[in-house]
Amino acid sequence: MPSKFSRRQLRETGQDFQSFLLDRGLDKETDRELLRTIYNRDFKARAQYLHGKHGVDVEVQGPHETRDGQLLIHLDLNHKEELTLRLRNGGTKPVTLTHLFPLCWTPQFAFYDDQELPCPLGPGECYELQIHCKTNFVGYFPATVLWELLGPGESDSEGAGTFYIARFLAAVAHSPMATQLKPTAPYKRIQITRNTMVTNRIEEGERPDRAKGYDLELSMVLGSYHPPPRLRQLLPILLQRTSTFTAPKEIAEIKAKLETSLKWKNYEVKLRLLLHLEELQMEHDIRHYDLESVPMTWDPTAWNPRLLTLEVPGVTESRPSVLRGDHLFAVLSSETHQENPVTYKGFVHKVELDCVKLSFSTSLLDRFVDGLTFKVNFTFNRQPLRVQHRALELTGRWPLGPMLFPVASRGVPLLPSDVKLKLFDRSLESNPEQLQAMKHIVMGTTRPAPYIIFGPPGTGKTITLVEAIKQVVKHLPKAHILACTPSNSSADLLCQRLRVHLPSSIYRLLAPSRDIRMVPEDIKHCCNWDPKKGEYVFPAKKQLQEYRVLITTLITASRLVSAQFPIDHFTHVFIDEAGHCMEPESLVAIAGLMETKETGNPGGQLVLAGDPRQLGPVLRSPLAQKHGLGYSLLERLLTYNTLYKKGPNGYNPQFITKLLRNYRSHPTILDIPNQLYYDGELQACADMMDRERFCCWEGLPRKGFPIIFHGVMGKDEREGNSPSFFNPEEAATVTSYLKLLLAPSSKKGKSRLSPRSVGVISPYRKQVEKIRYCITKLDKELRGLDDIKDLKVGSVEEFQGQERSIILISTVRSSQSFVQLDLDFNLGFLKNPKRFNVAVTRAKALLIVVGNPLLLGHDPDWKAFLEFCKENGGYTGCPFPTKLDLQEGQNLLQSLSKLSSSTSGMAGPGGGSAGRCKQTKHTSFLPGPCGRDCLAQEQEGEGHLSLQVEPEWRNEL
Repeated sequence: MPSKFSRRQLRETGQDFQSFLLDRGLDKETDRELLRTIYNRDFKARAQYLHGKHGVDVEVQGPHETRDGQLLIHLDLNHKEELTLRLRNGGTKPVTLTHLFPLCWTPQFAFYDDQELPCPLGPGECYELQIHCKTNFVGYFPATVLWELLGPGESDSEGAGTFYIARFLAAVAHSPMATQLKPTAPYKRIQITRNTMVTNRIEEGERPDRAKGYDLELSMVLGSYHPPPRLRQLLPILLQRTSTFTAPKEIAEIKAKLETSLKWKNYEVKLRLLLHLEELQMEHDIRHYDLESVPMTWDPTAWNPRLLTLEVPGVTESRPSVLRGDHLFAVLSSETHQENPVTYKGFVHKVELDCVKLSFSTSLLDRFVDGLTFKVNFTFNRQPLRVQHRALELTGRWPLGPMLFPVASRGVPLLPSDVKLKLFDRSLESNPEQLQAMKHIVMGTTRPAPYIIFGPPGTGKTITLVEAIKQVVKHLPKAHILACTPSNSSADLLCQRLRVHLPSSIYRLLAPSRDIRMVPEDIKHCCNWDPKKGEYVFPAKKQLQEYRVLITTLITASRLVSAQFPIDHFTHVFIDEAGHCMEPESLVAIAGLMETKETGNPGGQLVLAGDPRQLGPVLRSPLAQKHGLGYSLLERLLTYNTLYKKGPNGYNPQFITKLLRNYRSHPTILDIPNQLYYDGELQACADMMDRERFCCWEGLPRKGFPIIFHGVMGKDEREGNSPSFFNPEEAATVTSYLKLLLAPSSKKGKSRLSPRSVGVISPYRKQVEKIRYCITKLDKELRGLDDIKDLKVGSVEEFQGQERSIILISTVRSSQSFVQLDLDFNLGFLKNPKRFNVAVTRAKALLIVVGNPLLLGHDPDWKAFLEFCKENGGYTGCPFPTKLDLQEGQNLLQSLSKLSSSTSGMAGPGGGSAGRCKQTKHTSFLPGPCGRDCLAQEQEGEGHLSLQVEPEWRNEL
């Protein structure tokens, strides 16, 4: 702490720092280095400016509330409140007020003074600043006032004797609904238990019975592939951004492996290391879901009287992911204090809406009574990781280099060049790009290089893929196809579209963990569900080989590898949504199932369909993300391989086709993503009636422009032990738009627009929860709609590949303080072009974005979108700063920085630009984004995907 503080100030500063930590859920933090960083980076500047100096301090007169060093002024809409800040010299020597800086972006504040500067203040004298607050908009409007003074006993050296005092303000105007969404409890960061309660006294329950119809061979052994113990020990050092000691030689070796670009010679080693890092992060993250002192009960149904039921909040959203066959560990609460208590390993037999049914050992069941409580540790299914490790191992066994690092095609066609292809889907005849891709795939002249279908949003990527599969089946009688996707839903879609013309040639292989209730009815007859047995069956290899097309998820394809299908059985492997999976995940469907040949026949044809400009793989490890595991095979080839690079005349159609005709969105909605990510090449071809449906909607700021950006200066909030952010004002604003759109057209509770045609997107899990709460609990009209359950509210990841007539987006972020958290861990929308692109391209006819324009304007993509909306009349809500305002703010910031360069810690108390108050009677400046309200970075090395709605863990087999 600054040595110039008195003993009283030291004591008060210590108390303030404790309050600062408590407010941010960091009061239990004991790491001295982390606390030092928090103090110096986040707290010191604020404390330095809040404390009086040389007897000079600030008195506040007027209605306000003080919270965490900030003066809150609560406003009613269109009603003015006045506040007086009185700078009083309570010391014994004169000082001089040299400058006054009101730091504020928004016009909710007006500042008045009637004294000239510089202004000498003798002992007992005051300088008054009148502040008027008024707003027409709900929201949270921060500002900062900074006084620069010249103290007593100054020397002749420049800057000596100069000191600063600041006050942080916020005008707050809440809507009634936002008031009901305030935090239910102060945020307190969850303390992660580093080790589970597993001891050397483990008693196992019974595993679920294996399907009686499991005839598929298990010829190839699957290794365990655990992370090396030494890597686990060294991980904390790897995660440190700076180190005060010399790193061991092993650290240098690991970093060298990570930082070396991916090539064939280091392919297996580097990707295996990245998978290990991802698993270690998963081990840590799963601890967020552990339960303390939770009761279990006997299974109340007669399904199995020897099962126990455990309630698991969030299990329906895969938080945590728990599937049949998984296991967890439980220790009796009464025994957790013992040195070596018995750990009971329970196997999951059934998963229901909010509970799991578990089998435990007989010794526990014999002593069990309803309500007995346990400490529960969850685990995750390692099988997906294991099959990816095996796939990496198999790449060295089979010569896949020419396919994974292609340099040329041998140009060997599978069909005569003059063959006539009669299309199953006649709509492709009018789309030259789709037709081109399909023909090149069927001809097979790309081999051994993969063929890529680059499919921007709404361009018919999957339709093209399906047509190509059908043509291969028709024209190549000896062809056998494996069609894969990363998820069950997209694999189901492939099956639905293929069965129309190939009903007897396809077979959908589902994992036994898949809930049959989630399987579409129209594909149940061509999948491995046996309705008579009530279970999944797995036919023998010989029987599966009779089908022309097998459809699986990528991970489930590992079962075919384990069965050791002949390496030349599959002539074609198609991977849809290939940009959404890790490269080792794609390998599961390739390594051991395909080969390339040095001479003669080039081998099998790999086809990858996806969009590298949309969301990539879902990762948990920032370290693995940083060093390339976030690249899909498709994106790596498009980014680094010369065969797939765009030349002066476009892409080489022998290897890649970029689809250009968008059949989804209104041209206006498509405009910005088209310019930013697709070189302006996309053509709006959506049905005119569908896309123009809302161009005259009464809620549009400008008719004919079906985009709204509603500016809301909300406040980032967190509650309880959830690190996820929410923004009450944005949630309330989204709800108000939903009411306008879905208002019942009659008293029968029927909405004039189906909720099924509307989607709400937010990148933060807690905001999703709050919006759902508004819809289903707080708003009477919406909750009364019969079909309101059909309205989907979810994360960007959950909407990938989907579309709705109307999309509403809540961006949530309003505080500059938390932005670095988002940037470091790839959260939210800021500096995340892929997430922005996916979100805005889901809408067909109407796009409504609710967010803070001042913060989003710092991101180049959002800035382009904001300016587009403003220029075309689509902006509404809080005042939008002009380019002149922004430039003036930057100039003022530079002036202030030069002025205060001699003062340590002075890094913009306003969190941004600063406005300089000249000797005027009325000043109202618009330079900086928000009052400083910094949060310490979460402890390094922790995963932060829990901030978002977490997509399913990749564990479907």
